[in-house]
Amino acid sequence: MNITVFGAGNLGLACCAVLSQDNDVTLYTTRPHKSRETLAYTYEEKAVASATFTVTDDMARACNAELILCTYPAFLRQQFVADVEPYVGKGTLIGFVPGYGGVEYYCQGLITRGVTVFGLQRVPYVCRSSWDERTAGILSAKETLYVATLPKGRTAEVAALLEDLFHIPTVALKEFLAVTLVPSNPLLHTSGAYGVFKDYQPGDTYPEQLMFYEQWNDDTSRFLLAYDDELQAICRALAPLDLSEVVSLREYYESPTPEAMTRKLKSIRAFEAVKVPLSPTEDGAFLPNWNDRMFTEDYPFGVAIIKDIASMVGVQTPTIDTLLDFYRAQTGTSYLNADGTSSKDAGASAMPRNFGLTDKEAFVEFYQS
Repeated sequence: MNITVFGAGNLGLACCAVLSQDNDVTLYTTRPHKSRETLAYTYEEKAVASATFTVTDDMARACNAELILCTYPAFLRQQFVADVEPYVGKGTLIGFVPGYGGVEYYCQGLITRGVTVFGLQRVPYVCRSSWDERTAGILSAKETLYVATLPKGRTAEVAALLEDLFHIPTVALKEFLAVTLVPSNPLLHTSGAYGVFKDYQPGDTYPEQLMFYEQWNDDTSRFLLAYDDELQAICRALAPLDLSEVVSLREYYESPTPEAMTRKLKSIRAFEAVKVPLSPTEDGAFLPNWNDRMFTEDYPFGVAIIKDIASMVGVQTPTIDTLLDFYRAQTGTSYLNADGTSSKDAGASAMPRNFGLTDKEAFVEFYQS
């Protein structure tokens, strides 16, 4: 298959390494490159033969593909859609890995033109890669992938295709919204960072770089599970959409209590390398890095979207409100006012209201049409 991967980060390079074994793969990047490249590639610590793939910074050439995979962070996806839109047409598959973050709202024009858009609930791999060193390392692979498409009638077909490409069993989801609302980074990252910084005062410093899951404790797990409960209430309120495939974190991690959740998250080897978002100072101390993706991505393209949907369907969310209040107090960034109206930074998020989806009836129709 003719596939283009956008993004030379951890996930993009891992996808290139896997997919180039059996397909004609192109990597789009503006970083320095030769026209043909290879990677030093490891899969769960085992060296695997690397295939050669094409590299380009020509947008038209990159979009000349049957399948396009976007591995960009959520805050770059609006621009990605605008960049590829002139070059893709009916029959093209465009996938977002992962697919949460409200990307479906940006893609309405593409879908109308006959492009099939799909999103994965979670990334296929936990990976560490480097373009400068031309390395791709897959630390672990998911046992199962979950995908949805718009239009939704193509989900089963795309699931079969991805299973063949990634060699991982892939389940066709009933609703794309099960991708948008999957309890992943916008819950884990924001809850964990809140646990570390909730008592932070300007001028406070940390003596060393902290590791994210080493700092995790039962109070943080309790907060996370309360957030997860609110998300489940939102899903139930969105009937007739069937969101039973938005699996609670209690079930996903087999951890029904805060204590069990703490033990589980601390035991996951692939999580050991995750750092608390800190920046070093000149004197060797550390300060919170409010520009880290745990804030600049997981709030506008996670927490704010979930809160907007909750307001739309009348679900009370005290835990989510605590997160938004905390973020506003620390950074001045505000997506929603206390009365539910749009605040000064609403346009920097992908909240459904920014795309004319302001009531439940229109929202449900968007996903069913």
